[in-house]
Amino acid sequence: MEKNVQFSVPWREATRILKRLKAGNLRFRVRQYAEKAGVAFVFSRVSVSQYVYLYILFGPRAAHAVSKDTR
Repeated sequence: MEKNVQFSVPWREATRILKRLKAGNLRFRVRQYAEKAGVAFVFSRVSVSQYVYLYILFGPRAAHAVSKDTR
């Protein structure tokens, strides 16, 4: 089952995570929130194994499921 997820992090962590993501082959978008001092990395159609990798990379407090997609 694949789903769309986003991980929100403060700016001070974004650079470190961006470097790690560029080393992989995952496609993502970056979303900045005007009212928050952080940034969200949005991933489309993430498999379970990819989600586990991202969950370890970002940490449990950053994970947010956006929507399910089973196609």
